[in-house]
Amino acid sequence: MNSIKYTGLAPVERLELALSVVRKFDKKLRPQTSDRKPGGLIEFSADDDREFVVIGDLHANKRNLKHILLDNGNLRKLRENRLVIIFIGDVVHDDRTGYMNQMDSSVEILEVVLHLIVRYPKNIVYLLGNHDTFSEHLAKLGIQQGLLFRQAILERFGADYVERLQTFFDSLPVFVIHPHFLVTHAGPPRGGATREELINIDHFPDLKWQVTWNRLNETRSTPSMKEYGNEDLAEQRKLLGCPDDIPIIVGHNPMWNWGGDDSVWINPAGTMNHVILYSNLPKKCPYLSFNGSRKYTVRYADLKLTVRRFVLDDYA
Repeated sequence: MNSIKYTGLAPVERLELALSVVRKFDKKLRPQTSDRKPGGLIEFSADDDREFVVIGDLHANKRNLKHILLDNGNLRKLRENRLVIIFIGDVVHDDRTGYMNQMDSSVEILEVVLHLIVRYPKNIVYLLGNHDTFSEHLAKLGIQQGLLFRQAILERFGADYVERLQTFFDSLPVFVIHPHFLVTHAGPPRGGATREELINIDHFPDLKWQVTWNRLNETRSTPSMKEYGNEDLAEQRKLLGCPDDIPIIVGHNPMWNWGGDDSVWINPAGTMNHVILYSNLPKKCPYLSFNGSRKYTVRYADLKLTVRRFVLDDYA
């Protein structure tokens, strides 16, 4: 794929290539479903010694993504195949009050992420989040962001692009297993899910809903069917044959009620070896780095760094 002129691609060409990358991801890493389709699970082996960076919900904040790529030599490591980036989901849809109906930033950041997938097909994992959709059921503060996003894509790129982008979203995995960490967008299902269930996640719509929509039970009471607690985290590790201390990383549910000005919450609400991560704040941008052990580093991209306008050529 190094012969591709990445920035010379038409948007639909870039989307088609990104869709092909997602669908044809190494079958050893993305096992096929029982009906021979790309499964919902990405599973990295113990002998993969690359650094792994987990980026929390970006919600259309292209500036933060740019600074993460430029932080700590991350872009250079991508080019040298020494780094894997895992997007935890919810790349699109600005969630700031007053901006939720503005979709230009969502279109722009999606173009960047599709470019990264095409340029670095072995180094980018995009997990499905509940906002990565055109669904009419997705609404925030009464604003139907899924439908507004669809209309913005339709007006800019046309109906064929809308259809192919929906196929792209439908093709995204939902869970990553690595010997040093587990990642999903929202949280484990109540009682956890087996490896086979995660691979065949489209056969289990309730489980797929839960890993993209569940929220942490903050009160430490008995969770509802839309919540998970520490016992569900423990059961998820057990079902996957993972050690008790392997971190489970999610996004989706920022714990603003807990105070503070940061957007990384470690072991919230009495959980153990659990992280909730957001990467879209305008003044602070945390992300996680795993490099050879289950002990992760919380890094902060330098958002005060002055960089020129984001040009895709810079990331080829």
